Amino acid sequence: MQTFHPRARPRLARRTLLARAALGTALALSGGLAGAQTYPAKPVSLVVPFPAGGATDTATRLVAQHLGQVLGQTVVVDNVAGASGAIAAQKVVRAAPDGYTLLAGTVNEVALAPIFTPGTPYTQRDLAPIGEIGVTPFVLVGNPKLPANSIDELLALARQKPGTLNVGVPGLGTLQHVATAMLASQARVSWLTVPYKGAAPLNADLLGGQVDLAVVTLPSAIGYIQDGKMKSLGLMSLQRDERAKDIATINEGREIKGFTTDAWLGLLAPAKTPAAVITTMNAALAKTLAMPEVRDGLGKLGFRVQPGTPAQFGELMTREDARYRKLAATVKLDR
Repeated sequence: MQTFHPRARPRLARRTLLARAALGTALALSGGLAGAQTYPAKPVSLVVPFPAGGATDTATRLVAQHLGQVLGQTVVVDNVAGASGAIAAQKVVRAAPDGYTLLAGTVNEVALAPIFTPGTPYTQRDLAPIGEIGVTPFVLVGNPKLPANSIDELLALARQKPGTLNVGVPGLGTLQHVATAMLASQARVSWLTVPYKGAAPLNADLLGGQVDLAVVTLPSAIGYIQDGKMKSLGLMSLQRDERAKDIATINEGREIKGFTTDAWLGLLAPAKTPAAVITTMNAALAKTLAMPEVRDGLGKLGFRVQPGTPAQFGELMTREDARYRKLAATVKLDR
């Protein structure tokens, strides 16, 4: 039988208490780590700044479905339209920074609204980049009756009739609106801006000949261009698109060089979202975008898949912010 000196018992008791305390701390820490490692522990909401049925909404739903499979949780799409995307972005900015309310964001609400829409109650710094999903090009089109068949002929016509050509945009402050202002500024021409409440009514009036020009996504225009119902005046990208190699870029004309307004789509979280959550979601997004069915589906919707790190997406956002702030200092958008 083991015996202890009476003075040893207090020391033993203290050691026992210290050991129990250390064990309790370790258990608490392991519980915390386990909690962090189980993200997401409930459904995740992706806020889309457009009504259901459009290309961005359809693309987000495709990603959400497969992203949920990767995460092992339901990913819900929440359509919050209005104010060129600013209402949706504001909802995410005001959400808890826990990774359960994310923005399927585009250049409209992330880069343009804080600069061009007065009273926008957030800045780009209020959103944390997770990862880019993809980009889609725009094409400048005209109705079939327009007496111009190339970007050079269009600019010559605009100079012959200054301020008389009209260009439709699917909302004030949208990328299409900014793109037409950029083009007019670079080419030193002027035209009238006609705002619409969305792309559908704009396309209808363009096809009907009520509007001269519009900037639309390439996938939505390819069929009309091939059928002669829309006239292509140039892809607004640096290079031709693999899906429509016969459509020249506006940079192939004599006057316009280095012009691009590709639209991007990506996931963003409220600022101050933990880095571990951002990393987890970015990894899950990368796995999702690597799935053939996702890549093919996004391609059919007009998106070129472009995954990357949060830092790379953040750099893109910073470049876009600087670019459009410079534009805002020199070009006044028609209202």
